[in-house]
Amino acid sequence: MSLPPLTAWTTKMWLDTRCPSTMIGDGSSLMKKYRHKLTEHPPSRGMTAATWASLARLGVTLFVFALALPAAATDVTFDIQPRLLNLGETATATLEFHGVQGIGGVDLPPVDGLSIANQGVIQQIINGQQSVRMNYRLVPRRAGTFTIGPYSLDLNGEPIQIPEIRLEVRPASDIGTIDEREMMFARLNVPDTPPYVHQVFDLVLHLYYLPTVELGRDISLLGGFPETGFVLGPFEELQMAREDVDGQVYNLRRFRTRVRALTAGTFTLEPSLRAGIIEPNRTRRRDPFSGFFDSPFFGVPTTPVSVSAPSQTFTVRAIPKEGRPADFSGAVGQFSFTADVRPRELKVGEPITVTLHLQGTGNIAAARPSAYAETDLFRAYEARLLGDTPAPSADRGAKAFEQVIMPRTADLTELPALHFSFFDPDAEHYRTITAGPFPLTVHPSENGANALMLQIPGANGGSGKTLVLGTDIFYIKPAPTHWVNPAARLIRHRVALGIYTAAPLALAGLWLATRRRNRLQRDVAFARRQKAPRSARANLRKAEAALRADPRPAAVFAPLLAAVLDYFGHRLNLPPGAVDAPLLRHQFMAADMPDADLARWQEFFTLADQTLYGIAPPLSRDELSTWISTVATLLRKAERSKL
Repeated sequence: MSLPPLTAWTTKMWLDTRCPSTMIGDGSSLMKKYRHKLTEHPPSRGMTAATWASLARLGVTLFVFALALPAAATDVTFDIQPRLLNLGETATATLEFHGVQGIGGVDLPPVDGLSIANQGVIQQIINGQQSVRMNYRLVPRRAGTFTIGPYSLDLNGEPIQIPEIRLEVRPASDIGTIDEREMMFARLNVPDTPPYVHQVFDLVLHLYYLPTVELGRDISLLGGFPETGFVLGPFEELQMAREDVDGQVYNLRRFRTRVRALTAGTFTLEPSLRAGIIEPNRTRRRDPFSGFFDSPFFGVPTTPVSVSAPSQTFTVRAIPKEGRPADFSGAVGQFSFTADVRPRELKVGEPITVTLHLQGTGNIAAARPSAYAETDLFRAYEARLLGDTPAPSADRGAKAFEQVIMPRTADLTELPALHFSFFDPDAEHYRTITAGPFPLTVHPSENGANALMLQIPGANGGSGKTLVLGTDIFYIKPAPTHWVNPAARLIRHRVALGIYTAAPLALAGLWLATRRRNRLQRDVAFARRQKAPRSARANLRKAEAALRADPRPAAVFAPLLAAVLDYFGHRLNLPPGAVDAPLLRHQFMAADMPDADLARWQEFFTLADQTLYGIAPPLSRDELSTWISTVATLLRKAERSKL
């Protein structure tokens, strides 16, 4: 193995110090001469000054050798946004070095027809990871396609490869010749493959507008989705992009939502959007890809414009009946399932805790694994939900169940396997995950019997009749030889009777309070169910206060709508943003709510949408007060219904 020049030099210097007559060369002669020196001058017990100097030189050698080792490869990313421009617009190139610091500016090689200006170096630490980012402003001087890269940069002696990226620049368009309806339009992207019932899929809403159009940041959805049969998650905006549509460059803003269909069939979607356009004379032109707070429309008045996407029709497929497992509970997606059984060694009558863990992507709310059923070998208690942690979009999460098993006999050697079945929409067939079987070691009970034998006191040494109470109760201690009835003494001491009576009641009350507190901590759905009425009453009081202070429809309907959404969010254990009118209508119909109440709810949601997001209809103070009473009445009826 050959050493680097610097390392070889330092090694030679150290060997020359220890053995001056020795040179780097033949290893055998070196060892012979070194052994000869050790024989002539054996080491003393103490550490001499020469020895300390040798150790110091050895430490310096090792440090220099460590510096000579090759460093780890540097992680570098290079990107340009946008990659499609009109002549007169600019793009931003970003060169980012991850895991390093203290790098100076790096100049990109020149590109013919393209001006590249270095905008400085930014050093940052995110989650303890250091990085250096360099931004470059790209200004095209002519139309065409520009190739930036590939580059090979030298970073502290390490070659860094920069990939090739193409930048397309179109000639400046004559905006005056474009029809007004083409200044802005919307499209809806639906899945290419029809989804299944309860399968979670994406809908992406595209909003196109010309680069000369200044849009406000806020975009609102006016409707266009079916009122029933769908559960829509919150919309999230994706990264802004550019796209060529029929030879014209458009800015593109994309909004994605996670959707789950509740029923099979054919559905038509025609969503409408409302955007705000900034007047050209109210702000100067800025880069649409700049930061939010650098945007020219931050705090600038806008003119609302409504845009409707062309209708899209797609089909939702029903889950096939062929091959459906018997334990299928309706879960659709991709899931994992595990089980834990403890303890594995015990006695008859001692409990076994079976913990089931379920997590995955899909309609996690309907997922429920199989549980043990009672047999002659063991008794199985009902499984209970320990925890439910859904994602904010309610399309993924984790669940934990717990079941108690009580062995009835020492013949129980194992618990059988548990199964969880779900439908995989990607593979288009059912899958079953198996956990177990679980071997057990069950010892006989110390009482020598599996049933409690209650001895009734009698004559002849306490012998009497024997009563078998059952196999769920076991001996705690031997039966008493005689019974003592303290009722006579307690009657004579009424104060003592009151104390003795109050003590069990206090303990029972404390037990009930502790049990309720523990359930509120463990059972999230139960805790939210208890919170629902309080949340609704608080928002109803806000609506009444708003009516007294500011009798505008929007000021009153905002807390009214919050009362409804918060109540049903807690009542149905749904994440924030998952409650909407179609979902509640489906729940109301499943609970056999009267048609009059359904119509009243639909009228409320329509009026709330118009008041808060559209043109508010004129409503008097009495009408607003009537709506507060109506919503309170409808919520009281919902509290008594089985949703």
